Amino acid sequence: MDAKPYRVGRSHTGLGLFATMPIRKHALIVEYSGPRIPTAEAHARERAGRSKYMFEINRRWTIDGAGRDNMGRYVNHACQPNAESVLIRGKIFLKAIRRIHLGEEITYDYGREYVELFFKDGCKCAACRAR
Repeated sequence: MDAKPYRVGRSHTGLGLFATMPIRKHALIVEYSGPRIPTAEAHARERAGRSKYMFEINRRWTIDGAGRDNMGRYVNHACQPNAESVLIRGKIFLKAIRRIHLGEEITYDYGREYVELFFKDGCKCAACRAR
């Protein structure tokens, strides 16, 4: 089995996913996994504050990524990310949008709606902390 190119570790915003080796641009890093649930149910859970690990695939389906075996849940938000989400055959993967260096935290942009819903004190990513 190939070694995973990441590890879970302490980040400025909690737990995060960090590169354990250089990751080349366009490489798939990790799948965002969990059971599929109806998007309407996911929205209801979010509004009730019961989960923040929902990843909307489309208007009909959302992945509930709350399970700790979902390594994708540890990838934190950044306004200037080094990864992005891609949908491949109904599955969500995080893909490098530039070379990611050894030890660098892996991040992607969660989107404005998520940030407004869950980041009550504003964004705390490195770019926003520098401002």
